Amino acid sequence: MRRQLSKVCFSATSQIHSLRRVVHTSAHSSSATVLSLHIVHDAYSGASTTAASQRSSKYMSSRDIIQEEKLSALMEVLSCKTRSYARVWSCYVDFMNYAECDDLPLEVHQAVLRRCVPGAYTLRAWTARRMQVGQTPCIPHHFEARLKTVIRNIRATGADATLDDYHVILHQFAVAGHYTGAMQVLTELTHVCKLNPESKTFGLCLKAIAHRLSLPIYKVQRADLLADASKLCRKLLKEMSARDMPLTSFNLDLVIRILKEVLDQEGFYQLMKLGYGIDLDYPDHPPLQGSSMLSPFSTAALNTTLDMLGRLGNVAKLVQTFEVLTQPLPPQASQHYSQEFDDEDDFGITNPASTEPHQTPHARPNTTSYNILLKHISRAGHATFARHYLYQAVRLDRSVDRHLRSQLYHNPHGTPAPHFSLNRGTIIPVFGEANRDKNMELMRWVGWVARQTIRRKKNDIAWYSELRDSLPSPPSEPPSSHSPSSPPPDVSTALDVDLDTPSMPPESPPPEKIFDINLHLTILQKNLDELVAWYENHYEVALSRATQRVKERLGRRVWAEKNIYLLSKNARVNVPRNAWTRMVNFKQGKTSFSGEHSGRIMRNGWVAGYKGLRAPRPQPLQFFDPSSMG
Repeated sequence: MRRQLSKVCFSATSQIHSLRRVVHTSAHSSSATVLSLHIVHDAYSGASTTAASQRSSKYMSSRDIIQEEKLSALMEVLSCKTRSYARVWSCYVDFMNYAECDDLPLEVHQAVLRRCVPGAYTLRAWTARRMQVGQTPCIPHHFEARLKTVIRNIRATGADATLDDYHVILHQFAVAGHYTGAMQVLTELTHVCKLNPESKTFGLCLKAIAHRLSLPIYKVQRADLLADASKLCRKLLKEMSARDMPLTSFNLDLVIRILKEVLDQEGFYQLMKLGYGIDLDYPDHPPLQGSSMLSPFSTAALNTTLDMLGRLGNVAKLVQTFEVLTQPLPPQASQHYSQEFDDEDDFGITNPASTEPHQTPHARPNTTSYNILLKHISRAGHATFARHYLYQAVRLDRSVDRHLRSQLYHNPHGTPAPHFSLNRGTIIPVFGEANRDKNMELMRWVGWVARQTIRRKKNDIAWYSELRDSLPSPPSEPPSSHSPSSPPPDVSTALDVDLDTPSMPPESPPPEKIFDINLHLTILQKNLDELVAWYENHYEVALSRATQRVKERLGRRVWAEKNIYLLSKNARVNVPRNAWTRMVNFKQGKTSFSGEHSGRIMRNGWVAGYKGLRAPRPQPLQFFDPSSMG
């Protein structure tokens, strides 16, 4: 790259040096046919004219010197390995102030187009930080004017921007979620520049739409934004179909993300049939109308499917899809399908041997899969399902850890990375369901799960820390270049989709991520800190508040001499006041002599502090004072 830029610099400098005024010099009465070219020298001018021409030549020479300095500074910045987009743009603007657009080669303009803006991940992090502090950008892309200026300068040279140049701009717009600008760029390159878009071109436009839907949206703008996203997505699909362009696996992943956000159930179901060969109405059967070219069903597609079904509110279909797509039946099971047990359809008995074996597309669930599943099940109020899948997640966490330790014992440097780890996001949805329904049994069980998980995380951190100290250094291996045909790992956001990877599935399975013990310890410590903070600051407070409310509700029945249900006697009995006070462990309020307290006085007279409820203040009627009971 440095050598090419040096050649461009040399050619541009030679072009600047060649800018001289040349004319034919001959007498007016001469009839010569061959004339030489010289720099202007007027023999009939006087002394003043000679001085003016000398000053003009000095001025031109000084301007050429400035251009050379600005050009060398621009080339030096472009040849640096470190990325400094502000300095690149500053040098580019300085040079263009002293030169014309055609004085700079096309290659330099293209290099500036790629280097005058921050990188994709830098811009993404910068936008996220601004949104976290509430500073929503007024314009979709902060550096859009720079990109327009460079493209305008490229056209001023008489050349046209290439498709790769427009891909650079589309990638920048996709990172910022500037979908309107991406559609304008697509219209320009197809209608103005007469370029043929590729699958990557449409994929970048879809990525811009999908990423914008994942960013915060004002409530007053949400309906219009969802309608625009749905309309533009259908427009892109229609244009791809008109160009006979196949829907690659990455574009399919982006389309189903968009349909999930706009809640287009009909389009989502149709794409699942055509793209993955999955009929969500009958997930264990092959679809009646399928496609010959199916995309591989990944974990990211599984998570998107679960999230879509959860947003639709159909818990039965959500649970059915999760079970079928994560634990499919073997291909031989389709041979046992028969219609002889259907009373309504009288088509006779189907021969099971004539049924072709069908392998249902499936994927391995990860932590996000269980978090999405438990979130939607808990929001729907299904406590039984929530407890079942949380218990399943706890067992899966221990199973994955035991399998990981066994693999590390045999192959410490070639073990695949684990795909599941229990964290705070897995427990909180179930706790929220128990707290909303005041299900004390489920709430206490969730607390037990949290304590067991905290204890196991601490033990895991100690074990892996000791293993890290005892592991030998890994063997030095040359950096292997991955095959371009291998698909990327599963992605969690629209920006992680790699559109440069070919859409054809490889013959061999993709390489798995290798276990990194330092990264694993970092994740374990982060999960432990989050669980401890949640347990101490939220769970204990909510449990104390819910327990206190149950005690007060039952206490009012006891003081009204009404019966209550006791699990120890399995019956509804009348409980005396003093026995109830000892049973529920009510204590005399501890207040200072001045009657002040550090907490907030609640409506029932109890004092609420930072971590739970404190002791009650004395009641005017000595409601819980055992000495007042006769």
